[in-house]
Order: sequence, then structure tokens, then C-alpha cells
Amino acid sequence: MSNFLKILFGSCLGTLLALGALFFVGISAVVGLAGSGEQKPSVETNSILKLDLEQVPELTDNVPAAGFASFELETDPVLGVHDVVRAIEKAKEDDDIKGIYMNSMVQGGGLTKLTQIREALVDFKASGKFVVTYAPVLDQTAYYLATAGDEIFLGPLGVVDFRGLGAEVMFYKKMMDKVGVDVDVFYAGKYKSATEPFRRTDMSPENKEQVREFLTDISDLMLANIAEGRNISVADVRSKMNSLEGWKGEEAVSGGLIDGIRTRSEVDARLRELVGFDADDKLKTIELGKYFSARLKKMKARGSSEVAVLIAEGTIVDGKSENGGIGDKKYVAELERLTEDDDVKAVVLRVNSGGGSASSSENIWYAAEQLKAAGKPFVVSMGAVAASGGYYIAAGADSIFAEPMTITGSIGVFSMFPQDKGLMEDKLGLTIDTVNVGKHANGFSPFRPLDEEERAVMKMRTEAIYATFLQRVAAGRGMPLETVQEIAQGRVYAGARALELGLVDRLAGLDEAIAAATTLANLDPDDVSVGHYPYIKPPLEQLIEDLLGEDAAKGFSTAIAKDQLGPDNYRYFQMMKEVTQSQGAQARMPVMVNF
Repeated sequence: MSNFLKILFGSCLGTLLALGALFFVGISAVVGLAGSGEQKPSVETNSILKLDLEQVPELTDNVPAAGFASFELETDPVLGVHDVVRAIEKAKEDDDIKGIYMNSMVQGGGLTKLTQIREALVDFKASGKFVVTYAPVLDQTAYYLATAGDEIFLGPLGVVDFRGLGAEVMFYKKMMDKVGVDVDVFYAGKYKSATEPFRRTDMSPENKEQVREFLTDISDLMLANIAEGRNISVADVRSKMNSLEGWKGEEAVSGGLIDGIRTRSEVDARLRELVGFDADDKLKTIELGKYFSARLKKMKARGSSEVAVLIAEGTIVDGKSENGGIGDKKYVAELERLTEDDDVKAVVLRVNSGGGSASSSENIWYAAEQLKAAGKPFVVSMGAVAASGGYYIAAGADSIFAEPMTITGSIGVFSMFPQDKGLMEDKLGLTIDTVNVGKHANGFSPFRPLDEEERAVMKMRTEAIYATFLQRVAAGRGMPLETVQEIAQGRVYAGARALELGLVDRLAGLDEAIAAATTLANLDPDDVSVGHYPYIKPPLEQLIEDLLGEDAAKGFSTAIAKDQLGPDNYRYFQMMKEVTQSQGAQARMPVMVNF
């Protein structure tokens, strides 16, 4: 009876807490709406658009929800890269916008996304409007974007942290040996190096070879863009990078990396001059998110037939996924819905993923095949990365477009089983005993190594999944299986090299992929609307779901982990979490690349 009362009391208390939280959220939302009057932000005349991109998803607001960690419901949108470009293009024609001002030390999103934004800035500047950058410190992502503009100013005692591209891999083998954890590893493809941190203490020669190759390809493109933006030679840019000239104050100015070292007040004076204000006039600025809400959020579709753009961004996981992830349950449902929707005439899958679960990749691939079988064109546009499982879900497309800096390939598979017996017995004093009524009833356990028969089964299974992957690519690309076997092996390529090998059809962006899908569907480009999916729930709706559903603790724990570990260390934690979240064999990128 006492246990019943405890359960009853606990249930009632939980319900009251949830209702109280909902009441608080509801009151906050009502007050927020009343205070704002549901008015769109206004754009004043002679305004400057502020462009600070701390995070740039593919799809607007496609970022993990804050959950319990934040009750901020009325926030500016986290613009996706395509909406950022739309906003810049709109500002180019907007008489109220006189220029763009960037003052962030770091620009998020990676070089592929920043290159798209950079091209929009170059076009904006060509209209005669100014683009000025100022920050106390510029990392090379911020500097890369800044070189699209007219003037770059550094704060007093500041630096341009321009050092070139590099890749870092953290290895866990020694730590695991110390705590008594071993791992049974199975992989197919000699370049499939995602398991190396668990079985080696350094990068294999094959891994270093492939990473050096694709980093060199991307670096060459980056340096060429910087050289063009700063009107100096590529060789000179490379020399300045290697000599750390950006760290040398006035040498960075005289060498042409930047235009000057200024105080913030001096930069404000320069902005007034560019706008045409007097010294005492107050500058008018508007944040990018507010500008988007004011000018673009309510744009209407152009026609009656739809080309659907399905954004697949993040790690591919089994089942349900948070925003910013690719769960097969969610994406199979999206593809099935688009297949059945008579208004949708073609689908473009925009992939920005280093892979994940092989099983989920197969499920998404199959759903795409069903869409094609229904007679709807299926085109893939690759973003920053479409590798391993990210390539798997793209392999069957009618046409594949990649960006020049896209990282793709990594056609390979791996499986891992951690063995904790040493940790349990030797370190913690815990012993495990078993009773079996089947030969392998307690097999594949973390408390004992796999036996030879179990290892043989796992090796066979990994190779079978790899063989399926190869077949999917061969059929989708119309290539002999032997050719696919040669270029696969888990090897990673940059966009131009992938084009040479036949893994992609063209180097072009999302707009070109949409145009190709329009042509394949025999549609009139002037009578086509473009819809972007999946639907991202508003903060209030998402928070209510979090409060009442299984995702409540996820957002809270994620926010705490980020706060305690910091963004740099959190990346490694997140990678470990994603590896363990996927079940069975995985098709995943081998390295974490620093831009």
C-alpha cells in the first residue's frame, strides 16, 4: 500500500510540475505576443545589415532544441545557409540597406557553406554597396568570409589566426588500455579509418594519405578565393599563411591581409562615412535574423507544381532524431509523404552528413527508390559533406550535384564491440558469471571477448553490408562493380576528385540541382514552387513536446554538457555519443576536420 501511495504521489507531482511549466510557458508566450503586438521588425532608411554567423545549418532553425535549458520563445531565427543567401540577395536590391557589417570573430558552418555566402557577398559588393569587417580577433573562417568584402579592420593588439587547414583525430586506445576496456573491431575498406581511434594510437598511412589529399584540394580553393578577394597572388597568400603574418600586427596591414588596425570608435566613424552620416549621427543597424523576418519570412510560393527540397543534415541514426540529425524513422516518413503528395513533382535531397547507421542509411535509400518508382525525379545536392552513410542515401539519385569543397565518398563499413571485462574485474572488482542454454546465449556481451565463431560472423556481416553498399553505388551510378570496388575502400574525396571518378555528375549548388529536378519533371520553371522540409516546429510547440515527451531530458543534458565542456571538447563528446547511439554496422567519416 505504501508503494502504491508513493507511485500515486509521484505521478501527481510530475503532472502538477508539467502543468505548472506549461502555465509558465503559456503566460510567457502571451506576454511576449502582447508586448510585441505580433509586429514584424522594421527596416529603417540608411541601415547597415549586421552579418554574424555563429552557426549556419542547412535549413533554418534546424538545430537541437534547448529544451528545459531555455524558455526564450521569441528569438530570431537561426538562418540556414540558403536563407542567409536569400537575405543578402534581398539586401542588395533594398534601398534601405547601404552596406553589410561583419564583426564576429568566428563564422560557423564550414568552408562549403561560407563559400556560398561569400559568393553572395561578392555579388552584393558588385552593386556598389559596401562590405566591412571588424573584430578584435579573426579566426580563418571569419577571415575567409571577410575577404569577400571591401575592407577588413582588426582591433588593437588583435590577430588574424590564418594558419591553413588541418585535421585532428583523438585516439582513445591508451586510455582504454589503462581502464581495462578493449574493443573488437571489424571494418571493410582499407581507407575506412573511423575505427582507428579505438585500435591505434596514431593515423594509419592510408588515412594520412586520403586526408592530406582532400585537405589539399579544399585548401587550394580557399587560398584562390582569398587571393582574389585581397588582390594578391596565391603564392603570396600561401607564404603569409605559413609565416603567420596575420599574427604580426602592422605586417598584416602592409602585406595586404587586412586594411588597418582600428579602435571600435574609428570603425564606427568609417561606417558613418560610408553611409554618408555626420560625425554625431547614430548608426542604424539591423541583425540578419530580424532583417529576414522583416523582408522575407512571408514570401509566397511562385507556382502550382512543387519541387520539394528535403534537407538531410547531421548524423544518420536509428529511429527518431533531434533537429539537426537524420533519423530513419523521420526521413522515411518524409520521403513517403512526398511520394504520395500529388503536388510534389520532384524531390531534391540536400545532404550534409558524414554518415552513421548503415541500417538507417539503407532504409532511407529504399524510401528514395520507392519515390523514383512512383515516377518522381530524385536529385541530390551535396553540401559540406556527403560521405559514408551520407553518400549511401545519395547513391541512387537520378543526378548528383556536389560543391567544389564538398567532402564525399568514404564508401566503407565498420562495426565495434567494446569489452569491459578488464574494467569490471580488475579496476572495479565486479565479476560476472553466466548460465547458457544455447551455445551463444550470452554472446556479444560487453563482459567477455567474442569467441572465434562470433568474430567470424561479425566479419562476414560487416563484409556483407559493405558488399551491399558497393552494389547500391554501382547500380545508382551505372558503374561496373569492379570500378566501384577500386574507388571505394572507405576513401574520402573532395568534390572535383569525386567528379573525375564518377561519384558525382556536376559541381554546382542547390539552385542548379533544383533546376535539374525541374527539367527532369518536365515542369515550367516559371510555374514551380520550392518547398523546404522537414518542418521545424516553433519553439513553444517544441518545448511542450519536450515537457511531455521523451526528449525533455535530452535538450537539458545537451545544454549542460556544452556549457561544462565548452564547444571544442563537446565535439569529441558528441562524436562518441553518436557512435554509441547507432546500432550495428556503421558507415561514418573517419576524421574531424578543423576549419
